[in-house]
Amino acid sequence: MQLDSLFKKIRADIETYEVDLRSCSDKELLEISNRMELALALPEMKRIKEYFSKQGRNPTDIELQALGQAWSEHCCYKSSKVPLKKYVFNVDESRIIAREDAGVMEFDKDHYYCVALESHNHPSAIEPYGGAATGVGGIVRDVLCMGAQPIAYIDPLFFGPLDYPLEKLPKGVKHPRYLFKGVVDGIRDYGNRIGIPTLAGQVYFHEGYTGNCLVNVGCVGIMEKKELIHSWAKAPGNVYIYVGG
Repeated sequence: MQLDSLFKKIRADIETYEVDLRSCSDKELLEISNRMELALALPEMKRIKEYFSKQGRNPTDIELQALGQAWSEHCCYKSSKVPLKKYVFNVDESRIIAREDAGVMEFDKDHYYCVALESHNHPSAIEPYGGAATGVGGIVRDVLCMGAQPIAYIDPLFFGPLDYPLEKLPKGVKHPRYLFKGVVDGIRDYGNRIGIPTLAGQVYFHEGYTGNCLVNVGCVGIMEKKELIHSWAKAPGNVYIYVGG
């Protein structure tokens, strides 16, 4: 079957397509994932196909793009959360108060502390200043959303060698020296400008990070226990105001 025949345009004002997932073979499911740059493996595509088959309809291309983003490593840490949970986050469960926009832990009898971690690897590899700055902004937002006051940053960073030969640089990859300066400037300009110090970090250089730098940022906040805000609706009739994007 020609792949184009699986896409049926369903709106004229916005170019939207119904994707005939229900009739796809395994090979075609993978071809659709690759063509749409969903980065979803065959088991994931088959799960989507199964869901929409039960719904009695096919997904739109917009729905598939939304699933591709929601199931990405960046959004749900689908491959890294298993080793992270096993080797890094082996904490006393009784001290965990919340796992929402950020993690909230018991500090003392009157206070909680709040921690948010985020990676902005690919955005920083494309535009290092903006990618790193918005990574910092995201974790500040997450800590604030829980009702805490941000007090400190951490930033473990991983790049290719700063003296990496230009002639060896893969096509489309920016030089580590350019990425390094942009990332450091982005973290500095967002974090320091709002008065939150970077208290700890790490910088590591290795050829393996030339193609995609790792930009990890973390924020720690503190709050009185009475200030904790949960990110769910407690009762019918609650009013939520969403500002910004």
